[in-house]
Amino acid sequence: MEQRIDLKKFLQILKNRAITIIVTTLFVTAIAVIVSMYFVKPSFEATEYIIVGKEQNENSYTENQELIRILASAVDLIKSPIVLNAVSAELGNQNSLKELEENISVQNNKDSQIIHIVIKESSPEVAKQMAYAVGNVSVQKLNDLLNVKNLKIVSKSESDISVKQVGNSLSNIAIGLFVGLFIGIGLGMLKEYFDHSINDPSEVEMTLGLPVLGHIHVKKKEKYLIQHKSVQRGEISVKA
Repeated sequence: MEQRIDLKKFLQILKNRAITIIVTTLFVTAIAVIVSMYFVKPSFEATEYIIVGKEQNENSYTENQELIRILASAVDLIKSPIVLNAVSAELGNQNSLKELEENISVQNNKDSQIIHIVIKESSPEVAKQMAYAVGNVSVQKLNDLLNVKNLKIVSKSESDISVKQVGNSLSNIAIGLFVGLFIGIGLGMLKEYFDHSINDPSEVEMTLGLPVLGHIHVKKKEKYLIQHKSVQRGEISVKA
């Protein structure tokens, strides 16, 4: 019974503070729209694949320990200054090595011979160029420095690399809508907590323990004067 009463009271609060909730939700959503349209740049991810090891026969691959060593070396080398400097020089990229490293993600699933090189950029074409360049340079450096021959990249050219957009304006706006609704409900509950006025005759019985014999409708101007004087005297104001 208490849970049902609490839920009923909560819904009544939402009804009483509907304007606050709606205005706050619209305000936060409007901010999300403006930020998404004018301040947040779209991001794109391009993925290049490096295959490590080769088949010795139909159902056999290189020794497991050697393959693990090659994979670990490849993952370490791809984000090293040796590769990043070469990629930056090849593409004429003006970004610092730290910025380049932040845009590169290297992934290798367990028991997989494939290394994923994921490049995140604001331009899809730049992402594809970087992914292809990082893959090529990594294979060359592994061949030259570690004498690893069983490596190859999947893409034959930049055009073979797939690109996908990460996040979009609609999802940002949807997040803003839900955040605004949550904040609006919170503000509504806060206003209700600090509002000591009585909005319903039944609240008189609950608060004072006295029966309600009747209530009077007053005009807005008179209502304001009554509330103002009551607040000055420290009394509970009554809303008709």
